[in-house]
This record gives sequence, structure tokens and C-alpha cells, in this order.
Amino acid sequence: MAWAKIKIYKRKTVLKDGRQEETDPELFFSPWCEVKSLYGQELYGAINVNKRNTLIFETRYCRKIEELEQELKEFFVEFRGKRYELYATDCRANDHQYIQLKANRND
Repeated sequence: MAWAKIKIYKRKTVLKDGRQEETDPELFFSPWCEVKSLYGQELYGAINVNKRNTLIFETRYCRKIEELEQELKEFFVEFRGKRYELYATDCRANDHQYIQLKANRND
């Protein structure tokens, strides 16, 4: 695929009547990234666990991304008007120059 700008949002919750309620998410970061699809063995593994709508967003590693890695489930990606839930990160060869954000679209 090609390069695109994505929006990464952080979920916000408030305590209301003793229950956690999700409020409007906050825009956390909007990086440029290379959008890729799964292929090969990774694709077949994703099909087996029902993650057919998975995309990989590869972007430069930075402090914002480091913060995102600590609380991955608190974030989601918006790409072309669709929402993708982050489920994994992968630093290529642990060089911390680029990172792959793996996200699945829930339909």
C-alpha cells in the first residue's frame, strides 16, 4: 500500500454513578505511516483467530509511540473514516527506528 496520515485516539472514561463510562476520545497523535496488509503465514493465522480486517501501520518510533506501547488497549486508530482497534506492536529487529502498529477493524 502507500503512505497515509492516520489519527490515533486515546479513550477517556469518567466515573459516573459508580460506573466507568467512556466519553469522547481525545486525539493523541497523528503520524504519517506506511499502511500494509497481512500476507503469508501471518494472514492465515489472523484468519484462524477471526482477525480478517487487520492492517499494519508502520511509522517512526518516538516518545508518543513509546507512551502508546505502555497502554495499548487505551488507544485506537482512525484510517479513512474507519476505526481500527490496536492489538499488537512490533519493533523491527528491536532497532527502535520504526514500529509496526497492528490493528483490526471490527465490523
